[in-house]
Amino acid sequence: MKIAVGAMLCEGNSLTPVLTRFEDFDYAAGEAMYEKIAVMDMLRARGCEVVPTIYAHALPGGAVIEADFLRLAGEMVDRLPADGLDGVWLYLHGAMCVENLGSAEEYLLRMVRDKIGYDIPISLALDFHADNSDAIPQLCNCVTGYRTAPHRDREETEQRAMRLLFRCIEEKMLPCPQIARANVIICGDAVQTDLEPMKGIMEMAAEMEKQPGMLSVQVFNGQPWIDEPYTGPNFVVTHEWDTDLAKECAERLAHRFYDVRHDFAFLTEAVEPEEAIRLAVDASENTVFISDSGDNTTAGAAGDNAYMINRLQQHNVKQVLVAGIADADACDRCYAAELGDVLTLTVGGSLSSDAEKATITGRLVHRGDILSYQYNNAGPSATLDCGDMTVVITKNRAALCRPDIFESIDLDYKQFHIVVVKLGYLFPELAAEAERAILAFTPGASTERLEDMGLKRIRRPMFPLDDNFVDSIFEEKG
Repeated sequence: MKIAVGAMLCEGNSLTPVLTRFEDFDYAAGEAMYEKIAVMDMLRARGCEVVPTIYAHALPGGAVIEADFLRLAGEMVDRLPADGLDGVWLYLHGAMCVENLGSAEEYLLRMVRDKIGYDIPISLALDFHADNSDAIPQLCNCVTGYRTAPHRDREETEQRAMRLLFRCIEEKMLPCPQIARANVIICGDAVQTDLEPMKGIMEMAAEMEKQPGMLSVQVFNGQPWIDEPYTGPNFVVTHEWDTDLAKECAERLAHRFYDVRHDFAFLTEAVEPEEAIRLAVDASENTVFISDSGDNTTAGAAGDNAYMINRLQQHNVKQVLVAGIADADACDRCYAAELGDVLTLTVGGSLSSDAEKATITGRLVHRGDILSYQYNNAGPSATLDCGDMTVVITKNRAALCRPDIFESIDLDYKQFHIVVVKLGYLFPELAAEAERAILAFTPGASTERLEDMGLKRIRRPMFPLDDNFVDSIFEEKG
């Protein structure tokens, strides 16, 4: 078997002004991409001839600059042979947006099909937060995605997509996935797959997948910060040949999601910022995490809002770590100084005009590159000890979402009573060590409230902006 492999991922956020550039991607081309994907052992075990294209993975962010996306997509497609392939395996995000072009995945798949035609199977591995356009299942033959949120099944998902591709090639199948939607937007931080009501929906999908001939029954919650008609929960079902059954299963899942729309809730304490600070200050636990959810860099926000710094200063909070804030100029000033110097810096508002600025004064206690969300180098960082508050400043947007990222800058967060992070729910590795976690409803491009997002292109009616409309929606489709 001759199989092409490629990967391009960036969870988009169309509400942030910070565009994603080519330089923001962890990039590898040709055989250098092999160490980045989890399917090479499977391909080698079957003696496959592998055609490598590219791997590109960026921290969630704003729309990708059109020219930079076309550079990446063009290189991926150029590396595909026009004939001789038996199949194509792609690991994409599903909510990657491109300025002027919309869905990156749809645009890329159209380019791939223009090159290889429609007689060769394409299998997709996607993120649980994929906002799939209607064209996605028409452009590929198998669709699967993460089945955990918080995510812990990336490698399993990549391998499942490859197993589905093997079946298509060996059994000479070209399945036609079917999609259905629920007109409901629930922020990802209120959706965890191990807890109800999503747990029941995932179990329902798993039972459907046991039916004869069923290849994949996939639930996607979608990424809510994408202002497009296809934003929101979508359900993609792939059967060997029975498209009617696949469509019926997808629609049953969509109905179920709508039926339980009122049952979704934040699964940690979720309160206004002032209350989050009060609860953390009074907490008996040694270390309490506060999520600055509106400026969540792992949801594509800029990560440059000093909103929480200002409130912590106003309340004279002690033993607090702010991890961190993106500000290139402030970081450069730290690198121009000497360790031990006392600096007064303005931080915040360097990327987004809506972000607050703050003034901090502290002793420079650390400088060095910080580990990235993608496990590579996120660039320079500096740590300032401001007495009651310690602040991590990064030159680039970063996400301190795992313990190893703190360790990369010699920072022990357990020395602090309060740790403020630019996240929503804590990533599994951090959640496992957190004694208590509080989500603060802060403002920003990753705000948790749909009514605050200012979305103009989404489908209507849409819960929670509208309610009690499901019958009319499905009658129109029927």
